[in-house]
This record gives sequence, C-alpha cells and structure tokens, in this order.
Amino acid sequence: MTRRGKRTPRIGLGFVLAGLAGAASAQPDPARPLWEAGLVAGAGRVPDYPGADQAHPRAIVLPYLEYRGPVLGIDERGIRGRFLDTAHWELALTGTAAFNTRKDGRREGMPALDYLFGIGPQLVYKGWQRADGGGASAHFKLRAIQSTDFRRIDSRGASFTTELRWRWPDLTGPGSALTASVEPAWASRRLQSYFYEVGAAQATATRPAYQARAGYLGTDFTLTLRQRLGRELSWYVAADLTALQGAANRASPLLASQTNLAIGAWLVWTPWRSRQAAAD
Repeated sequence: MTRRGKRTPRIGLGFVLAGLAGAASAQPDPARPLWEAGLVAGAGRVPDYPGADQAHPRAIVLPYLEYRGPVLGIDERGIRGRFLDTAHWELALTGTAAFNTRKDGRREGMPALDYLFGIGPQLVYKGWQRADGGGASAHFKLRAIQSTDFRRIDSRGASFTTELRWRWPDLTGPGSALTASVEPAWASRRLQSYFYEVGAAQATATRPAYQARAGYLGTDFTLTLRQRLGRELSWYVAADLTALQGAANRASPLLASQTNLAIGAWLVWTPWRSRQAAAD
C-alpha cells in the first residue's frame, strides 16, 4: 500500500449523499430548462468503509449544477456523457465519489483512507420503464477508481456493479419519486487491498497480517425518496444497507461488520436557470 490508504457508492463501497440522490432523479423533461444552478446541502451518518464497525456523521455544502444537454448531462446522478440512447438501451460515461476516513479504531497506525472517485461506462437497459419514467431498469457499471487527498491522485483499481432499480414517480404526491435498488459489487485486488489488506509492518496482536484478493465486495440495498417543492427546492432522504456476507475478504481483520447502514438527508436549491429549454 502507498503512504495513504480508503472508501463510495455507491459502487458498493459506501454511501454518498449526492450519489444516492441520483437513484431518485427524474427522467428528462422537455419543459425543464437546459441548466439550473444553486447549492446542495446534506448530512448523514456513514460507515467509515465497507465492513467497518464504526460510523461517523458527515455534512456537506457544495455548489450545484444541472445541465441537460443531448450528450452531456450533469444532475443528481453525477456527470454523464451519453453515447447511445434508444428506446431500450443507453450507454453513458458516469462518475461516482465517496468520503474519506481519517479516524477508525481498527485502522489505528495504518494509512488514512482518502476521498475516492471513479469514472467509467454504464450500460442501462430501460425497456421495462413506462412513459412517465416509472418501472424497472438494469444498470451495468464498470469504473476505474482513484483516491485523492487533494495533493496527489492514486489509482485504486476498478469496480463492477450490476444494479436493478425500481422507480415510482408521484407516489407520495406531485413532484415526488420513490426509488429502490439492489446493487451487488465486485472489485479488483488493488481496490480490495485498499480496504482490507494488512501489511506485516501494520500487524498487531489483534490485527494479524492479511493479503486481500479480488472478488465479490458486497451488495447495496438502497431506498431513496425525493420531493420537489416548487420550482427551486427539492429534498431527499435515503437509507443504504450494505450486506457483506460472502465477501471475498470476509476473513480480513478489517472487515469487522458484515452489515453496514447509512442514512442521510439533503436539500437542493436552484434559484438560477436558463431560459432555453432542454432538448430531450
């Protein structure tokens, strides 16, 4: 491992407020503006890394931008470059991100875990969706994962996830959307090592040396509710349960809990928008 060593989302690697918002995002609407801008503020309680037995509160306030171009899209789902879009299939370039971890009892004396971000292709089957955007969809995501402490960027391998998602628009009233998803994840040895490997120099009486291996990482079960409050404000609440039973590195002394729960809530405020409507 390098001098610093970490934990996202929603790649089966954790829970990120902005990433989970995407599970409830609406389908493109020609009546909506080409772009909207404002702020996003959120808070939640998030496990330190997949399989950690400690969790910490997190809060974030960031600038927010939505852009609904025919190829490039920026919204609650992240940044997407859409290369194929038919009635049943969509191929896009998507990204993800995750919090860092600085203080965790089981990792005492080990490198800290930096912020993670990933980018890669996503193939979506949407043939089960209805005209209103409701129904089921299947998402196949391959991402190259990097870590950063904002001074340097390190490669952390790759992840592959298969997500089955269900969406119910207007379930609790106009402007609402309830989304449920199941997302198993697999990770390369380099990414698994980032979470679970214990070098000989890091071993203790209660933390034996361990060599991580590639394979199954865990499965996320996510439930997200969004409500739009007028033109400028939306709120979200979400819960994410990560199950690590049967994980490839369940024998690691750093995989202390086979079940993680993350919860969060956030607001999106977009007072600025274009006069031009989105094309699709």
